[in-house]
Amino acid sequence: VVFSSIAGRFGNGGQTDYSAANDLLCKSVSAFRSSRPSTRGVAIDWTAWASIGMASRGSIPKMMAMAGIDMLPPEIGIPAVRHELTATGNGGEVVVAGSLGIMLEESATGGLDAAAATAANSATGPGPMIGELVACTLADGLVVHTTLSAEQPFLDNHRIDGTPVLPGVMGMEAFAEAAATLVPGWAVQSLSEVAFLAPFKLYRDEPRVAEVRARLLPGDDGTLVAECMLIGRRTLPGQPEQATTHFVGTVVLAPAGAARAAVAAPAVTAKKAPATAAAADSIYQIYFHGPAYQVLDRAWAEGDVVVGATPDALPPNQQPADRPLLAWPRLVELCFQTAGVHELGTTGSMALPAKVGRVDIVQPPADGTGTLSGARAVVSRTVEGDDALVVDGTGTVVLRLTGYTTTVLPGGPDDALLPPLAAAMVPVDPPAAPTAPARSSRRGKK
Repeated sequence: VVFSSIAGRFGNGGQTDYSAANDLLCKSVSAFRSSRPSTRGVAIDWTAWASIGMASRGSIPKMMAMAGIDMLPPEIGIPAVRHELTATGNGGEVVVAGSLGIMLEESATGGLDAAAATAANSATGPGPMIGELVACTLADGLVVHTTLSAEQPFLDNHRIDGTPVLPGVMGMEAFAEAAATLVPGWAVQSLSEVAFLAPFKLYRDEPRVAEVRARLLPGDDGTLVAECMLIGRRTLPGQPEQATTHFVGTVVLAPAGAARAAVAAPAVTAKKAPATAAAADSIYQIYFHGPAYQVLDRAWAEGDVVVGATPDALPPNQQPADRPLLAWPRLVELCFQTAGVHELGTTGSMALPAKVGRVDIVQPPADGTGTLSGARAVVSRTVEGDDALVVDGTGTVVLRLTGYTTTVLPGGPDDALLPPLAAAMVPVDPPAAPTAPARSSRRGKK
């Protein structure tokens, strides 16, 4: 058992060295849970003692009262040691205090030097969804403000009824970028439990600030987990500011070079699309996507799966075009649209993304831009939603998606536009596996 202080847990003005030393003491002993599992280590963060010790002298009790901090009577504090010695569990850090007053009043930025942090991050070439780093607090984690404009291709080419709408896949990219900003040298392994709660729109094509938050927590097996959300704010005439949570999700990070998910390539994907495949001109008579998000060149049913193939080239996703991407946004979009063509061709229903169970980044974007010519998505349907694998031109899996669900829009498209998609969803037989040529049992004469 070691004795620390609330200054080590919460920090305190004028006690930087004392706070840091106490925090190091706590971390060292709390680490026994992994470094010395046979030894139970407890670090107790005391508040100031009443009637005994240095804090009980002079004007300190009065200063504590003005700060709203209760002092600790010995008859309450001393038995806490025996309690922790005899308690069960793995130990760790324990706060023994009454009211903590100003100790709980965190600064607006959480102590982050916003200007310096933004400048340092910009120097490393951040992705398109990271703008100004404004805070890093206990409650919200890293807070990023990014001004989005319709000049960005991913917005200009993603309009619903003429209004630019942030693609859900770029919300996922925002989560990946924010989480990676917190821990340089770590890589995004997966995203999970993503929910698209409300569309983020650029009304009248006016620029708008997206607020991205990423709160970091310890994960399993040495990973880190970032709980993320994307928030939009609007002020309408005569009304208070509205804050809407548009997307939420979780990002898992691991040290760069750590092993990634091992995923076997799908058994099917014909090298050539069948004649019945739905072509891009038929698909985008229904879909609202512009050129940068017309990620489907062909889509067709093959056996019990649906295959979607990318065109040979796509316009840039973002400006500048070489800003790095981390979460393959347009390949995730490829999965979404391929599943959507199946829904249109089989039910006549138009749907928008609702949730994603998990996306594994099996291979990170090699060039950082997230564009992959010759990619194919292989989508299968389950009771939990759609699952998909994306392979590159060599058949190597680069991305795995599971648990994708949608929200069906009312009305649906014009029935006259559906026959090409319906025909494409009539399954063709998958290509047969090659067989070795039969050998003759007869031996030739000498």
